[in-house]
Amino acid sequence: MKQLRLAIIGLGNLGRKCADLISADQTTELTGIVKRIVASSDSESKVPVVTHISELAEVDAALICVPPDAVVNVAKGLLQRRVPVVECARFHDEAFVKHKLEIHRSALLHKVPAIVGAGCDPGALSLFRSYFALLAPHGHTETNLHTGVSLHHTLAAEGVKGVKKALATELKSGATLQRYVYVELDESADEAGVERAIVNDPLFLDEQTLVLPVPSIAELEETNRGVTLARLSSPADVGHCSFLLEARFDETGLAARMMLAAAQSLPALQAGAYSPLDLPVGALWGGLRSAGEKKWV
Repeated sequence: MKQLRLAIIGLGNLGRKCADLISADQTTELTGIVKRIVASSDSESKVPVVTHISELAEVDAALICVPPDAVVNVAKGLLQRRVPVVECARFHDEAFVKHKLEIHRSALLHKVPAIVGAGCDPGALSLFRSYFALLAPHGHTETNLHTGVSLHHTLAAEGVKGVKKALATELKSGATLQRYVYVELDESADEAGVERAIVNDPLFLDEQTLVLPVPSIAELEETNRGVTLARLSSPADVGHCSFLLEARFDETGLAARMMLAAAQSLPALQAGAYSPLDLPVGALWGGLRSAGEKKWV
C-alpha cells in the first residue's frame, strides 16, 4: 500500500499531535513541517522543517494546524500550488457555510480537493449529531461539552475504603444532573462494595451517581474534555427512540485523529471543498476500507 505523504502547516499543540499520529500510522508518511520561524532546535527533527511548502518535495496533502483566523489565507496559498488540504477551523452555523464556500471557490479554481471542519467539533461530533438526527428525524439534540469537576465529591469518594484515587464530575443535561465518579481501586478492593458505599453516601443521594472503575486517574486527568450528546425523538415520532453518546477525550488529539482520517479520503475526491458530512464513512478508512467494512459492518 502506497503511503500518503503529508505535510503539517503549523507546529502548535495540534500540529504536534498530527505529527505523532502520522509517525505512528503505517499508511501515512510525514514529509515535512512548515512553520513561520525555523529554530536551531528544529535541526534535530527527523523530517525537514521549513518556512514554505515549496521547500518540500512530494507532498500529497497538507494538514493546516494554524489559528482559525489564518486558515483561509493558508488554505488558498496551498490550493494555488495544487496541494490538497485538510483543516479543522472552529466555525458553526452560517459562519461555517460561508467559510466552506470561500475555500470551495478557491479549490474549484485550482482544481484541487479540500476538506474543511474535520476536527473535533465541527468534525467527529458533527458526524454523531448527523447520524443521530438521521435515525430520529423528529426531535431535538442536546450537547453538553463541559465536564465539571467536583472537589468536594472527589474527596468524599477518596475516603471510601478500597479507593486509591478518585475523580468526581458533574454533567448537566437540561434540568438533570448526573454524577460520574471515576475510581482507581486498590488491588484488594471489593468493586461492588466500593460502588455501594459511594452511591449510598448522603452526599451522593440527591442525584443519580454512576461509579466507574478506571486503571489510572492520572491518565484520565490528562484528557481535557467531556461530552454528552443526546438525541431525543419527539412524542409523535414512530418508535420513540433516543440516542446517547458519552465520551471523555483529549480534544486536540481527537481533532488530529479526525484530520488524519479525512486526509485518507482526499485521493478519491474531485475538486472542491467538502465537510465531514460530504464524505462516505468508508472513504475515511483510506486503503483500509475493505478491512474496515469486513470488521464493522
